[in-house]
Amino acid sequence: MFQFPKYIPVTVLLLVSVTGCSSSGSFFQSSGEVFRDPGRLVGRPHIEKNVMRIVTIWEPAHGKGLDDRNARGFAGQILFFGPRGESGARVSGKVQILLYDNYDKDADTDPVLLHRFEFDADAWEAHHGEGTLGHSYSVFIPYMNKHKDQVNCALKVELLQEDGSRVSSQETEVLLPGRNTKEIAASRTRGFVKESSIGGAKSDAQAAAQTSAESKLSTLSIPLKKR
Repeated sequence: MFQFPKYIPVTVLLLVSVTGCSSSGSFFQSSGEVFRDPGRLVGRPHIEKNVMRIVTIWEPAHGKGLDDRNARGFAGQILFFGPRGESGARVSGKVQILLYDNYDKDADTDPVLLHRFEFDADAWEAHHGEGTLGHSYSVFIPYMNKHKDQVNCALKVELLQEDGSRVSSQETEVLLPGRNTKEIAASRTRGFVKESSIGGAKSDAQAAAQTSAESKLSTLSIPLKKR
C-alpha cells in the first residue's frame, strides 16, 4: 500500500508555524493571498517598484488634526497600480499629499497650495490595509484653515519611489461643508417665489372683497369734535 513520505507532515507544520495561523480554516482562507505573494511566508511581502498609476477616493470627514483635536477634513482611500494594474499594490517610498484651498478647476491661475503632508516609508506603511481591491492605504487629512465656512478643495497624492521616480495622481475635487452651507443653499432659492402665489390663487369673490376693503380704508376719516 502506498505511504506518504515522512517529510510531508513536517512541511505542513512548518507552513502553519510560519504563517502564524491559529486554525486550519484561517490557513486555507489566506492561501490565495499566499500563492499570489509567496514572500509573505518569510515576512517579505511583494513591493511594487514600478508604480504606473495612483487612484484616490476622497470624501468630507471628521478626525484628529495635527494638534490632536477634533477637526474637519478629508478621508481618503489610495490605491497604487503597477504595469498590469489588476489590483492595488503594496508600495515603499515617500508619499506626499497636497491640499489645495479654494480650488477652481476652471481658473486661469494655479491652485493655492494650503499644506503639504509628508509620510516616510514607515509612516505610510502604518496606513496599509487589504480588501477586495487589493492593497490600499486609508488616511485622514485635516483641513488646515481655522474658519468653519463651506470651501471647495482639492487633494493630490505623489509617490517618490526608491529609484527617484515620481508618480502623481490627478487632483480630486472635494466640497467641504461648513456652518454656512444651509445659508448658501437658502440664498440660491430666494426670490423665485412671488408673494402673490403664496397661499394659492384667489377666487373672484375673494378679490372683490379685498378691493372693497381697500376702498373703505382709503376713504375712512375721523370726524373732529364740533366747537
